[in-house]
Amino acid sequence: MNYRRATLPSAILIACAAAPVVHAQALPALPVLPANTASGAEPQAVEAPPTTYLAPSVAVLGMSTSNANFGNGSPPRSDTILNIVPRLVVASDHAHWHLRGDFSLYGLYYLRGTLGNEILPSGSVNLRSELVDRFVYFDAGIQSQQNVINPYVGQFSGPSSNQYTTTQYRVSPYIDRLITPDLRFIARSDDTWTKTNNIPINTGIYGGRYTVQTVSLDQRPVRLGYTLLARQTETTYDNEAEASLKESSFRAIGNYALSDRLILGLIGGYEKVQAFLASESKPIYGVRGHWQPNAFGRVDATLEHRYFGTGWNLQAVGGSPLLNLSANWTRGPTTYLAALANGANPGGNIASLVDGMLLSQYPDPVSRAQAVQNLLNSSGLPASLATSNNFFTASANLQNALSLTALMLRERNTYALTLYRVKTEDLFLPGQALLQAIQTLSTDNIQTGAALNFGRRLTPIDNVNFTVVRANNSGFGPNQGQSSRQTSFMIQLDHGFSPHTTGVIGLRRQFLVSTAVPNTNESAIYIGAIHRF
Repeated sequence: MNYRRATLPSAILIACAAAPVVHAQALPALPVLPANTASGAEPQAVEAPPTTYLAPSVAVLGMSTSNANFGNGSPPRSDTILNIVPRLVVASDHAHWHLRGDFSLYGLYYLRGTLGNEILPSGSVNLRSELVDRFVYFDAGIQSQQNVINPYVGQFSGPSSNQYTTTQYRVSPYIDRLITPDLRFIARSDDTWTKTNNIPINTGIYGGRYTVQTVSLDQRPVRLGYTLLARQTETTYDNEAEASLKESSFRAIGNYALSDRLILGLIGGYEKVQAFLASESKPIYGVRGHWQPNAFGRVDATLEHRYFGTGWNLQAVGGSPLLNLSANWTRGPTTYLAALANGANPGGNIASLVDGMLLSQYPDPVSRAQAVQNLLNSSGLPASLATSNNFFTASANLQNALSLTALMLRERNTYALTLYRVKTEDLFLPGQALLQAIQTLSTDNIQTGAALNFGRRLTPIDNVNFTVVRANNSGFGPNQGQSSRQTSFMIQLDHGFSPHTTGVIGLRRQFLVSTAVPNTNESAIYIGAIHRF
């Protein structure tokens, strides 16, 4: 339940895409051979001239608020807040490496000193490279985001005692080789280190390392095919000698191609799980399917019986050049560090939906990245809407996450909608009764939310956007009786002073009902400008 995206003025949302928030560790993705191998010939590398899209910008925003202490339990205090947000969006494609980045620094200055001034990083930069032609590859990335400590306290648009910063550093060397036109071998190592900053005292939050080792052999089903998949994941925290969760598994999948667009498969395998000196070994069995009805639609589904019960991973996208929908539903084990490493919650990402809608019109990825930013800038659409949060715990979790995002573009109107429900509960193995009894920090909670954005082009250089967000948190088990409900309304007017400069003015009204802090509300007005270099 990401109130941070809801409460930041939408001008800042447009200027700087919010860092992604995490979701449950999905079931292993099954490798699929590239579409261009269907003819039976090995794909040939196409040398293309380097192309780069670089979009630096800076947003300057002044906001007057009736309650700068919104949600932190302190009495309401008015303040004037100055936001300075430099941002860099980059997309660069070369023959053997590809770079994607969207990174911002939120500088906040409280003129009356209600909260401490701070600079908050947000965003990610990712590199994909080919070291040996069609054989050895190397990926790397860095991601920073703001995280929430107490799920039952309102979220803020600036520094607070309820948030801290995490930064993930990832390196991924791997081998990806077509042994024959239909047989693909992959050996990959993903290592992610998480560092924490600005942590309030006595919160017991720390970083660590999350690793994923994968080896797979995939025979593309001309009619019949198979996949052999070995995978090991491990989460280790900086102050823990034992891994909080280590999973080792092997799967054999038989695939049958009913047509060029529909593939069904049967899954069988075995897994061993270790968590804080307890372990369990269980067989795996299930089914999978892949269906691509057209160029804009795709459904991937996996259903398995595993050590924790039934797990699944459903991902569906579809639509047209004017309407795009994305649905994701997963149930599986995860840890705090694994969730951070796995990236954004699948829902709420408007920029990715715009990217899918422009795919046929802009097949070149760099040109499409530029077109996506131009459309977001010209329409006033935020890059993302509200999604769920990930809360710290050193134990393993079982997460059931469902999200739906829809985007519709019309000649003068835009509509964006996000719905989500995420249930997270502590996951213990047989033999961990003592750990279960002494654990003091539980993640048992259910997050539900909805966000709606409506935009209207008034003139060729003027837009109005209205956003409403509702997000609920409710605890169960050890957290029974704890809850929060926050509702936010925002309206914003954009005016283009020049092709590179946009002025913004907006109003915000939000309400919080919580069992952790006194109920409160806030009214704010802001004005500012965004300049793109």
